[in-house]
Amino acid sequence: MKYSLAYSPRRKTLGLQVKRGEVIVRAPVGVSERQVEAFVRSRRSWIERHLSEQQQVREQYEVRICQQGRVPLAGQWLRLNWYSGASTEVERVDAEQALQVRLSRRIRRPELEVVREQLYRWFREQAETELTQRLEACVAETGLAPARSYIGHWRGRWGQCSSTGEVGLNWRLIQLPLRLQDYVIVHELCHLRHMNHGKGFHRLMARHFPDHRQLAKQMTVYSAWLEW
Repeated sequence: MKYSLAYSPRRKTLGLQVKRGEVIVRAPVGVSERQVEAFVRSRRSWIERHLSEQQQVREQYEVRICQQGRVPLAGQWLRLNWYSGASTEVERVDAEQALQVRLSRRIRRPELEVVREQLYRWFREQAETELTQRLEACVAETGLAPARSYIGHWRGRWGQCSSTGEVGLNWRLIQLPLRLQDYVIVHELCHLRHMNHGKGFHRLMARHFPDHRQLAKQMTVYSAWLEW
């Protein structure tokens, strides 16, 4: 079975993680490869079950950039299609729950490449307005204000908070249901007080989102929306 291996001087025991279809083994320094392989074999059924469950979730939440594909916005699927026209533009058609991309006939690059590029641009423009407004509302609600905020583009995280008090929000956040958007924003704002996930951080999160641990679990199913 294929897996990646990470050693840590702080670990005392072998540990397993199945994340985004990848098996990760975390091991104390000094553990031999033979011990690791035996450990993986002993957990084979557990690994296969989790890989299967994650694959099912990924298929359910997969973003499909193709004709008659689908992209998420505020927790809802929008049907995606594109066609040739005089200029290039993305339009949301609410009546049809769709996003339509018009591509200039003068474009000579592959259509799929241009469609993806235009979707990135359109989603980021929406995020600049909508996430900024949601951030302002969360700041007013929590009293936690960053020194600076910005919209970022990452495939591995929804947001980040720096030690200098800067909060970055991934434009992909606008794909999530509104409550989860606010949860992520408040999560990053709470890091302004606690730059870790210790007890103080969880107490502060619980003050604003009493069900924050359940929401954190809900977030795991949306990882595919970070990757397209």
